[in-house]
Amino acid sequence: MWQYYYYMAIIILQQQTPQQLARARGRDGCGMTGCSLDSTSASRAVRSFWFLGLLNNSPWVLMLACATDISSGGVALVMVKISAPYWFHLISYETRIYTTSVAMGLACFLVGLGGLLRDGDGGGARDGVEDDRGGLGLALELLGVSFMSFACSLGESSLLALAGKFDSMVLPPIAPLESYRVISEGSMESANIISGRNFGHEHRLDDDVNEIESEYDAGKLMKKVVAHQRSCITAFSSGTGLAGIVGYAYKALFSNVLGWDLSATVWSAMASSLAYSFIYRRGLHCTDSGTERLVQLGTGPPAAILESSLFVDEYAIHDRRRHGHGGEDSGSALEMSNTENVHLRTLQRLRTDSSGPSRVVTAFDRLRMVLSLWPYTIPLFTVYAAEYMLQAGVWSAMGFPVTSAAARAQFYHYSNWTYQAGVFVSRSSGTLWTASLPILWLMPFLQVVNLIFFWLDSLHRFWYNYSLILPCFVAGLLGGSVYVQGFSRVNMDMPIEIKEFAIASVGVADTFGILVADVLSLFLQSCVYDKHGIEGAVVDCPVNI
Repeated sequence: MWQYYYYMAIIILQQQTPQQLARARGRDGCGMTGCSLDSTSASRAVRSFWFLGLLNNSPWVLMLACATDISSGGVALVMVKISAPYWFHLISYETRIYTTSVAMGLACFLVGLGGLLRDGDGGGARDGVEDDRGGLGLALELLGVSFMSFACSLGESSLLALAGKFDSMVLPPIAPLESYRVISEGSMESANIISGRNFGHEHRLDDDVNEIESEYDAGKLMKKVVAHQRSCITAFSSGTGLAGIVGYAYKALFSNVLGWDLSATVWSAMASSLAYSFIYRRGLHCTDSGTERLVQLGTGPPAAILESSLFVDEYAIHDRRRHGHGGEDSGSALEMSNTENVHLRTLQRLRTDSSGPSRVVTAFDRLRMVLSLWPYTIPLFTVYAAEYMLQAGVWSAMGFPVTSAAARAQFYHYSNWTYQAGVFVSRSSGTLWTASLPILWLMPFLQVVNLIFFWLDSLHRFWYNYSLILPCFVAGLLGGSVYVQGFSRVNMDMPIEIKEFAIASVGVADTFGILVADVLSLFLQSCVYDKHGIEGAVVDCPVNI
């Protein structure tokens, strides 16, 4: 408790009233409510993140359903996510989101134009000219898919980090001063105080402090903070989960039902890029504009800010150890202390090493931080590798009967729809429960067990009928849960100075999992094909089945 009173004493001594801080933030573009969010702004932010998650991934799913060849798209995906922690802090969220929107629209235009060239009859032109048109069309399609891969990876990494920031802002009001945030905005406010920024003196805080002390002790406040630190990440995750269903349904509606060709179907999706920018502008831009002043790792954080952040996070960890982590038992709270202390020590070292008013974080510092996030990256990598090997390697080689190409395509269709439904359900559950680290590691293990079960079943057919869509649904539940719980834990567990950096860094794990699955799934499929005498495998099975 002494830290809480110490922190309030700093504010009193500096004669900074909550109203003055709110007005100061209002002059910087956050509005009179400051950078904290009232209930209306918080609800708008949650809705905006849900729609942005849906729009961010739906065009990519549409590309997967429509494009002839998608292999080149993975290059842009990896390059963006693996490099994000080293340059995201140099570019504002606004620039990144609008770049994503433009890239989405350009991708749809290029893929549609490529499809038009490839499907054209050449108008009586020579065969050589037709071949050139077809080659140009394929090149444009691949270029468009690469742009879409770039857009979706940039948008996902940026919006996850921004959702983490908003979840740190969406706090329960401390009556009667709703715009004043004791903990989450502590680093910025105390930095203003320590660095000498004083906006005047109008009221003493004695009565305000007494009211806060009487109504909210540290434990109650911390529990409220933790309870509100998952809404935006869960909303974005839920939107991305539904994107899989919407993308395939969109293609089925316009292509199969209405009879539109590839070009018309993809061009109609260009409207999503406009909606993407509009929703960000209306729902998040006003509030986000004032948060850009929060120090991000790598911009040379002043020692004072680092010290205030250390105080806030040490206080938060101490409280979680005493009261439990968001309703979990004390054991679950204590299990996080080692991971949290790694990052607190890093921030402490940055503060200690500061020889002047600021110290720029080096690339080596960033690399060490990325590597220290392994408790979160390994589960995400494992679950994505396992589930994509299921989709591309095993489910594509199953059918009733397996020798029928049409039957295999039908089961692949049904299994993926069921899987996407499970993903949507689990990614929407982030606010309902919090996974401890052991549970976060257990779920990828269960997904690997699921992969082994399906592979053995595809070889020996001991359970071989359409009831297999039930474990397909479970695969979606496991994959979606690791996604939303993993990023939620990163946002809750990391010190405030590195939340956005950590979320952007962890995001590369799923991409590497997909790349590994793309390779290994070819061998899984080839072994099933060899077992049942099916032709068409891309590679040879490395073992005798």
